[in-house]
Amino acid sequence: MRRGLLLMTGHTRQRRIRHWRLSLVGLFVGASAGLFPAPGYPQGEPDQPPSTRIVEIEPVLVSPRRIPGRFLNRSRFVGEATVLTERDLRHTGATTAQEALGHLSGITVLDQQGFGLGSDSTVNLRGIVNSSRTNVLVLVDGVRQNRITGDDIHWQSIPVRQIERIEVMRGGGGLVYGEGALAGVINIVTKQDSAKPVETEEGFELGSFGWQQYHVSARGSVQPLRYGLNYTRRFVDGYRESSQSRNTTITSHAGLNLAHDLSADLHVLHSEDTTGFPGLLTRAQSQQRQQQTNAFHGTNINEIDQVSLDLIGGPWQGWSSTVTLFYRRWAQSSVDSINFNSFTVTPSRGLSVRTNHEWSTEDVESLFVGGLELSEDKATTGDPGVGADSESNRHGYGLYAEETLTVADRLTLVGGLRFDKFRYEESLTFPAFNGTLRFEGWSPKVGVTFAAIPACWDLFASYARPFKAPNVDDFSSRLGSSFSGNADLEPQQADTFEFGTRLTVENLRMSGTWFFIRTEDEILLNQLATPSATNQNFDTQRVGVELDLRHSISERVRTYATYTFVDAEFRKGQFTEYTIPGTPEHLFNAGVGISPLEGLWVDLQWQLVHDYFRINDLRNTLGGADNYGVLNLVCRYELPRPSKAGRWWPTATAFFRVDNLTDEEYVAFQTSNGTNLTGAGEAPAPPRSFYGGLTLKF
Repeated sequence: MRRGLLLMTGHTRQRRIRHWRLSLVGLFVGASAGLFPAPGYPQGEPDQPPSTRIVEIEPVLVSPRRIPGRFLNRSRFVGEATVLTERDLRHTGATTAQEALGHLSGITVLDQQGFGLGSDSTVNLRGIVNSSRTNVLVLVDGVRQNRITGDDIHWQSIPVRQIERIEVMRGGGGLVYGEGALAGVINIVTKQDSAKPVETEEGFELGSFGWQQYHVSARGSVQPLRYGLNYTRRFVDGYRESSQSRNTTITSHAGLNLAHDLSADLHVLHSEDTTGFPGLLTRAQSQQRQQQTNAFHGTNINEIDQVSLDLIGGPWQGWSSTVTLFYRRWAQSSVDSINFNSFTVTPSRGLSVRTNHEWSTEDVESLFVGGLELSEDKATTGDPGVGADSESNRHGYGLYAEETLTVADRLTLVGGLRFDKFRYEESLTFPAFNGTLRFEGWSPKVGVTFAAIPACWDLFASYARPFKAPNVDDFSSRLGSSFSGNADLEPQQADTFEFGTRLTVENLRMSGTWFFIRTEDEILLNQLATPSATNQNFDTQRVGVELDLRHSISERVRTYATYTFVDAEFRKGQFTEYTIPGTPEHLFNAGVGISPLEGLWVDLQWQLVHDYFRINDLRNTLGGADNYGVLNLVCRYELPRPSKAGRWWPTATAFFRVDNLTDEEYVAFQTSNGTNLTGAGEAPAPPRSFYGGLTLKF
């Protein structure tokens, strides 16, 4: 049976399938009723009453093939994957990409600035939390966003209104996407073109603390051309003093069909922003007045330019290929009293060649994915308290191959291998190191997926061993003159095991995944090291469960819930069996939406973060960090079109959002000096805040 929508008829075989599916749903719902309601968003309106047919949620497609326009059915992906479409992003009411991601299972968002607006937050996956960095590989239009100097992501340069699709692939997705995906991959695709000759979108948002955001886009296609342009401008005063921010991001796309099976796509991104950093407060300062700064504050200025060209060929006799050339430059400077990341220029360039081959018989389907990646990165960095520049030059390549074999449209077997090698030519002043460092690693992956009931119920299991080389900040511990550098760090590798199940039936989607991550030489800052704090390698492990339920109860009611449990511990060494700080043990999201009127949806969203230790509290001596729960309200109304409206009449959508509805005082980012709370650092989140906006589509 092929994947897709299943229309119920009077045939006996189809009735039998329906009987088994409904019985299976009853078992799942009965088992989970004591936990939380089954959640979800509607994926389409049926043409006929529900009593006459079953309307399944269409199988979500993910793209681990890395060739634009070539997808893989989610039921054949060996692991847990989540896709957020443009429609899903609108439903969440998110004003930033991090807010949208924060509703998903396994994801922790740390708001380091205390904006409460996600302006400079860090996204972490499956409990692999490392202060300001992320151990998730993030790509935008196929280009790596993780910076060589600190592995951080500049989320301000990825406005949510310019995003067409976000794919979150947990576990071993890094085999195809690249080095650095210890916990998984976040693949972001921006809005590019349209089937119409011209399609435009304009909108604005206003909100608390001076929030203003304006976006304009135009896109279309006239054979053989495709084109698109997106512009976003954002201002915010911020909840805290010295936290003002302004940002401008422009993305443009141009495509040309050179021949029947050959096309070229050009992607350009430019982003610049100035963002204040108010500094972390001690607990005493936070209790006294949350809006204040501390002595360690200032302003960061960032400018990012990114250009990539995709040459896409095929399919020819089952072969499809893509050649990608890219250049990316991130320049950062700091002013006022701030003294970290004082100046950083990180240009990167690379070449990627990827190919797919497909063949099939009556009972067997094969998909081969292979590729070669070449990259060069350079970083010039002013280190704290030194004044002289350090320079890092990284040259690397990656080779990979993966085979996906599907038998009888029910059993999918996956096997693959990746090899990465990097050479660092370092001229560091902190630590004092001049020389060459070399790192290499093999990343295998095997897995199996079984369709117990085709197009309905899947079981999967996988093993992967992603590889991640150290970066410049790992070597230099660039957090202040009291920290020492460490050029002796080893690369990180994580044995990752997954077992899970997915259920899709009618307007219900459910999934559950158990994972075990055993990391060798994980790099963490050791505040307790003598004579001074430094980054060190540790052996760690994380055991966890991810549950996701989404359900459209009717055309007027929808619900969702996600739950993540992570037990994160040090495996050996001086902190053996201590809990890794910064990783919440329990993370719960739930929501319910009601449509009292046609086109109007009112959604209530709740998040609970529970049981974790402050970042840097390696001996767990400072007590648990403060738990918090946040309740948000989102109202979205699609204005009805007049009955005599012409084809040029716009589609208008208005939204209103209330964050922190109950006005709770909470802190999403809590750190420490590892010894006491006197040196603890907090970034208090804002009180109740309001946002609203209007979008027009022509």
